[in-house]
Order: sequence, then C-alpha cells, then structure tokens
Amino acid sequence: MSAPVLAIAGLGVEIARQEAAPIAITRDVDLELHAGRTLALVGESGCGKSITALAVMNLLVAPLRVAAGSIDLKEQNIAALPPGSAALRAIRGRRIGMIFQDPMTALDPVYPVGEQIAEGLRLHLNLSRRAALARAVELLHLVGIPDAAERARTYPFQLSGGMRQRVMIAIAIACEPEVLIADEPTTALDVTVQAQILDLLRDLSTRMGMATLLITHDLGVVAENADEVAVMYRGRVVEQARVDALFAAPAHPYTRGLLASLPPVAGKRERLQPIPGQVPPAGADDQGCGFSDRCAFAMPVCRAGVPSLLAVGEGHRVACRLHDTNA
Repeated sequence: MSAPVLAIAGLGVEIARQEAAPIAITRDVDLELHAGRTLALVGESGCGKSITALAVMNLLVAPLRVAAGSIDLKEQNIAALPPGSAALRAIRGRRIGMIFQDPMTALDPVYPVGEQIAEGLRLHLNLSRRAALARAVELLHLVGIPDAAERARTYPFQLSGGMRQRVMIAIAIACEPEVLIADEPTTALDVTVQAQILDLLRDLSTRMGMATLLITHDLGVVAENADEVAVMYRGRVVEQARVDALFAAPAHPYTRGLLASLPPVAGKRERLQPIPGQVPPAGADDQGCGFSDRCAFAMPVCRAGVPSLLAVGEGHRVACRLHDTNA
C-alpha cells in the first residue's frame, strides 16, 4: 500500500484544568488514511471519535488540547501549527474538508448556500465572485441537488435535511481536498436519504481519490461503505482491521459485543444482546484495559496494565490480553 495521506500517531487529547490534573479524552490513537480508501472510526457516543476529528482539523477549543502525538498530512505536522496561523488556514477547506454532524448549525443561516460554497473557492483558489458562484452551482449539481442554479440562491432553512447535508458535502469537496472527514454524516436523516448520502460520499471518494475518515456508530454503515475500520473505546483504539476481516472474525470482546447488539436480520426473532454495564466517565481510573469491568472474559492481568495493539492477522490488530501470548 502507498504511503498514507494522513498519519495520526500517538494522539492524546485532554481537558486542561487549573487546579487539578488534566482529564484524558483520547490516548495513543494511531490511524492512517490512504488515497481513495475509507477508514471508519466506530464506537459508542463519548468514546472520542469526534474529538479525534476536531484534533485533525486543529479545531479544539480550550480547555481541550492536544497533549501528545502528531497528525501528519504528508509529513506536515498539523498539530504543531499555531491556531489561526496562515499555514493552518491554508489546510482547512483546501487540503482537508470536513462534513460536520449537524448541517443546520454548521451552515450560516443569513447567507445563501451558494455564497457559502463560493467562500472557500474564493479564499483558497483565488476565484472571482462570479466564477466561484458558477462553480458552486456545478458542485450543487454534482452532489445531486436538482435545479442547482435556483437552489444556490436559497437559505439553509429553506432546504430539507438531506439537501442541507448535500450542501455540506459540496462545501467540503469544493477545493478537491486530499482528505475528507465525515462526522456522522447521516445523523437524523431517514433511511432512504441516508443511503443516498452514503452512496454519494463513496462515489466522490473513489472519483476524486480522497482519503476518507468516516465517523459513525452504525456498523451497518461501516459494512457497506468502508474499506477498513478502527473500533474505539474510552478514547483508545481497541481493534483495527479490514472491514471483511473484522466482521468475519471480531477479536476484541467489545467489538463482539457491538456486533451482537445489532438487530437481527429480517425473519429472525432473536433477542438483542446488550453489552452489560456502562461506559465509565472521563477521568475514571484507567490503569488496565478500559473494558475490563464490562468484559465477560476479564482476567486479573487485564487490570494490571493497558494492553498494546497486537497483530492477530494480516492488517488486523487488537488490544486484548486474550490474544497476548505473554500475558
């Protein structure tokens, strides 16, 4: 496989506190994104998926901060760039595009959507206002919005949820970025629209050769739209593999629990199998495996130290003592 477009190594994000120790949100996150391929980042709400995405965009707001690690965009460490710097502004929207969770709050309510798409084109590609607006109409057509010229003059509140999400995609891909981050891109959309949006993202990623980070909690979305998957729990990656390998042979008890909790296929009347217990709050004791208190296979060694990601197959790694021959 070719060199990664984006490489995250040892990423740690924490909440800084004045009179107490910082609270770790993510720890030792290692991810690689490759051109034309989609990596899905999955896990329960609060596990650190969106925080990882915001760290990549250098959009963390105090008291959140990157405490460790690097985020290399073709060997340029984004995490080391000063907030608000010209170098960082040249990357956001130009080399990395992001689709945020809620298009209604991400889009500016007082500007037509065409103007919002054109803004990035004028800033990064130095297009005239007229040329940028013409390109905005082309992008709206590309993402499947009918009557694109007319829709470019409408405001976000005049569009449906699915159309607003398509506008967000148009903004994210306007400058043909090398990396696309899609953070829960189908949240609150009905099933039919979800499928359309995901088909569109998959088609654009292939056509434009973008490296895509798809953040979701929906394993069905992962199975249909990703090439590789990384499973997060309590701020750490606990399993990473090709999608087919992970679904065929999940190695971490948490991953198995996620798969077991999926609704059964049509025609079967099996009971759902929820994962017992609850995710501990951020800052709770994490001396050992973070999943040990909820794991049916937990051993004393599981609480003795944080397990490392170990290879259990080609391109398949898991952080679990069950697979550690030295445990």
